[in-house]
Amino acid sequence: MTSAPGVAAEQFAVDGSIVSVAPLGDGHINETHEIRTDSGRRYVLQRINRAVFRDPEAVMRNVDRVVRHLVGKVAADRGDVTREVLTLIPSRDGAVAFRDREGETWRCYVFVEGVTAHSAGIDAARAHAVGAAFGRFLRRVSDLPPDEVEVTIPGFHDPARHLAALRGAVRSDRCGRRGRATPEIALIEARGEDTERWSERLGPDGGFPTRVVHNDTKVSNVLVDDRTGRGACVIDLDTVMPGSAVIDMADCARSALTRALRPGGDPAIFEAVLRGFLSEAGEGLVEPELEALVDATRVIALELGTRFLTDFLTGDRWFPAAEVEENLDRCRGQLRIAQWVEQNEAALRTIAHRAARGRKERRAPSTGGRYGSESTEGKGPHDPR
Repeated sequence: MTSAPGVAAEQFAVDGSIVSVAPLGDGHINETHEIRTDSGRRYVLQRINRAVFRDPEAVMRNVDRVVRHLVGKVAADRGDVTREVLTLIPSRDGAVAFRDREGETWRCYVFVEGVTAHSAGIDAARAHAVGAAFGRFLRRVSDLPPDEVEVTIPGFHDPARHLAALRGAVRSDRCGRRGRATPEIALIEARGEDTERWSERLGPDGGFPTRVVHNDTKVSNVLVDDRTGRGACVIDLDTVMPGSAVIDMADCARSALTRALRPGGDPAIFEAVLRGFLSEAGEGLVEPELEALVDATRVIALELGTRFLTDFLTGDRWFPAAEVEENLDRCRGQLRIAQWVEQNEAALRTIAHRAARGRKERRAPSTGGRYGSESTEGKGPHDPR
């Protein structure tokens, strides 16, 4: 039995006395609550899910490291650190998190006011703002050495690993659901060799630089300023770890396509995301990353479709489902995006090349040169839609 949220909330050095602690949002992984105090301040309280993040202390070391780094970068950019970076509230003994008697890890952030995390109905303007926020994030962590950030979920973006898990789920069919997903299984298997090749490309000898990246660039992980429409703050830093920038760009595009006003395929949304991302990422991205954007968008949609399908076959253990076929429907949505990319590959490549040519040139940060380490050494859920 974990500590009650109210008990955990009292362990943090919030401003004023706590008036209320209530559930917040509809996240599927970490348990999230809103704290209100008599000072009028609001805070976000979270319990880190140990089933997903096996080492919560490593997660919090990463979060603290990244937040501290971002504060310096935002200040150098003359930005507002209270709105553009998550502010961790220390526990009453000065730690970045509180561990209760049952071993559960809790953390607390300042609630960012006047912003919205959009999860549906994304138009081109919103897609551009989200892409720009993630591009800005990548630029700001570009000189953070990958070996200073820990891997919190091994194999998080390893398409072959997820394909192998699906194949195991198909063989065991523990819930008797395989017959409902025959077309989806066949579609994923038909692309199996390409999926496995992509795992090699994303590996240490694949040709993409290893960088510190966000790894979960879904649209709802950007807090958008309600007044200006600008992507103010990137959140959900639990998966920030060594990885590939091309996956961050592609996953942002995939998520926006999923959540667009016309979900499943909209060239304007695809272009808006890439233009936004590249306008802020600067000149540090290398040619192989830019050339791979279209293929990566297809692959990341297939990867997520594979994960949803595996969860459907194994009883919805990772992604909670209100209906029996909810994760199967989620899988179908991602496979539609993958097929749309395949069917429109030539046009999307033209869009990607146009976005790359038109990106705003900016100097790489003087402290770190090009983004992160150009070495390919190193290794590399959330509701990821």
